Amino acid sequence: MTDTARPAAGPDRRTDLGRPFRLLWASTAASNAGDGIARTLLPLLVVAHHPDPAAVAGLTTVNMLPWLLFALPAGVLVDRVDRRLIVLGSNVVRAAALLAAALVLADDRPLALLYALAFVLGVAETLADTAAPAMLPRLVDERQLERANGRLSATQTVLNEMAGPPLAGLLVGLASAAAMAAGGTMYALAALPLLGLAPLVRAGRPEGPSGERGGMLRDIRAGLGFVLGHRTLRLTLAASALYGLVFSATFSMLVLLSDRALGLDGTGYGLLLAAGSVGAVAGSWLAPRAADRLTTVRLARWSLVASGASYAVLGLVRQPVLAALVLAVNGVFMMGWNIPVMSLRQRLTPEELQGRVMSVSRLCSWGSMPVGATLGGLLAATLSVPAVFVVCGTVLALGALLLLATLHEDPVPPAGTCPHDDLLDKG
Repeated sequence: MTDTARPAAGPDRRTDLGRPFRLLWASTAASNAGDGIARTLLPLLVVAHHPDPAAVAGLTTVNMLPWLLFALPAGVLVDRVDRRLIVLGSNVVRAAALLAAALVLADDRPLALLYALAFVLGVAETLADTAAPAMLPRLVDERQLERANGRLSATQTVLNEMAGPPLAGLLVGLASAAAMAAGGTMYALAALPLLGLAPLVRAGRPEGPSGERGGMLRDIRAGLGFVLGHRTLRLTLAASALYGLVFSATFSMLVLLSDRALGLDGTGYGLLLAAGSVGAVAGSWLAPRAADRLTTVRLARWSLVASGASYAVLGLVRQPVLAALVLAVNGVFMMGWNIPVMSLRQRLTPEELQGRVMSVSRLCSWGSMPVGATLGGLLAATLSVPAVFVVCGTVLALGALLLLATLHEDPVPPAGTCPHDDLLDKG
């Protein structure tokens, strides 16, 4: 297993993460621009041609369904074959799907075809988003994982959440086919930098004869067994699942909080979302630097507690400017949790299990979101919309303390020894 403690000499502060990372970053930037366009475009098309709330909700369900159906098998695939080719192929499939849709759906937009497009994009995203983080430990020095994850997170926030949606809205205003073609083009561009990466050969093979029945299930059980048997991974994944519940419960109610408690119109709501994104970008820059001074668990634990406190405060404020400030601060703390914990998982996981651990991580985070959105609606109906934020924020803060209180940083092990299960990064 990889040594999870920093060298005694201290963190490596080089800013150049190397050509392989730059190629992955360029691919990530283009694909996230495509994500931002596609995720805005499809709901707009459904609303324009099938203005039924159930149809719109169904689109989200269909798009997220692959995470529930294929996350664990995707992790096995990522651990068996060239991860670079998985990301490359996923981008090619998304490009082809959107470019074909630009032609097929030019005049008529049947709901079934829009759903099919959303499902195909969801399957490809499941594979790409499992393989890409599993590639990272092979592309950068272990001491640079926080900086690499921070740059990827900032790129995702800017292009997926800040630039992509307005561009999609502008293009849809001109022609929906142009928006689809633009999204497809971005995915095609995302595939090109990966051609410059050296093949990432198979990290490991499943035990037993090739092609033996039950191989997939055996590999899934091995991945789950590693996570459940590893105390640090188990507790941080439980915290991630809790965060997914709270995030989806509060985010689903944010539009109502904006309207009822803050008195904002659609433009004001958009500005609230932008404030959170700006905070996340700032957090993507700050978190790696904080990781140079704080231990991973301490940074992650208190960032999660502070994020919970931010949600609780958001339910109490009634001034729009103050609410935007709280959302921006929460964005910083979100990255203060996400980036160190992602880097920690990459360090703690053997090379041959990277894909499966990443798939379990995404399943915990994304799989809890539909449940969280439902709970948010029930809480709002039972109590009030602001109460959703106060209750969920308090639960997150207390839950983070309880789940992560027993984790601690052990001293650096002697050279050549295998770290203990609970040995954590000293960054």
